Amino acid sequence: MKYIDQILRENFRDLDLEQVGLKGRWDILLLTPQFVTSRHVVALIFARGAQVPALVVKIPRQPGDNESVRKEADVLLQLKALGVGSEQGAPEVVGVLNVGGQTVLVETAVVGNLLEPQRVVENFPLAVAAGMKFVAAMPCTRTVPENTDWYERTIAGPLSELASLLPRDAEVAELIDRTHEVLEPLRSKQLPAVVEHGDLSYHNLFLQPNGRLQVVDWERSRLDGLPAHDLIFYLQYIGQSQENALASRRLQLRAFENAFSPGGWAVGPVAEHLRLRNVERDLLPYLVIATWARSTASMTYRLAGQAEHEGEAGNLRTAVTSDRDYWLWRHAVTDWTPPLTA
Repeated sequence: MKYIDQILRENFRDLDLEQVGLKGRWDILLLTPQFVTSRHVVALIFARGAQVPALVVKIPRQPGDNESVRKEADVLLQLKALGVGSEQGAPEVVGVLNVGGQTVLVETAVVGNLLEPQRVVENFPLAVAAGMKFVAAMPCTRTVPENTDWYERTIAGPLSELASLLPRDAEVAELIDRTHEVLEPLRSKQLPAVVEHGDLSYHNLFLQPNGRLQVVDWERSRLDGLPAHDLIFYLQYIGQSQENALASRRLQLRAFENAFSPGGWAVGPVAEHLRLRNVERDLLPYLVIATWARSTASMTYRLAGQAEHEGEAGNLRTAVTSDRDYWLWRHAVTDWTPPLTA
């Protein structure tokens, strides 16, 4: 914490910290994410005596692993240029510093109550509506004519990188091949590109009194994502919360079936969002499959620090194949009976 404190004091004027209510005295709460795929450490900065943080400071979890922090900073700056900031549910960059070769990101703190499972259960319709509003507010960044390479960029490329991460894993290779076969009807379609957060789940979601979401941790985001990816990901989380299925893979698969199979409660909200994006309703099942394939493939980036160490191939495989998203991907490709129409 002394390290963070020193950074703030040395850059007090450059960061204009008085503008966020910090006047030379503050408290720091240091958080170390428990997930193996997290690549940064987070510090919450409170004005002395305040109950809610004024700022968030992020530094690389491993010295020199600046890519994740830089990516979040770049995305947030680009989002602001697109008109997406605190009003739309995203933090805003206060400053990006280079401190002895370490990238340090200082950003505004979001406000609201953590959208934990119990809060979802208390008002499930509100949780659904909040997620739909947030995703709908994310701008389209490429029109259909400008987005001709979308399949290679958002699906084929990431899956190829996943195959390279686990080059001797026959199960993963077979699943990738099968995914491309199943998604063949989607591949020829024309889709727009949209801003995509990539991880709308527990610990990243805060609900304001007005029913709007505030969302943190944009390190998995991209400005050229797929329509409905975020909404499908989010609805899976709140469905698991409703069914008390966060800790069991078997129950998570059941929650998936209840949400996205014929007659599932999530089919209508996703179909409504696709209409908003002018995407064909019949593509819904393919976009569900693509969501979990792509989310699993994002582990290539998230595990980059581990992949640099020798002798950890087994650990990498375990991290991938034990992940919830991998289970959902495999289930969606091999066992799921999708709705014929939305």
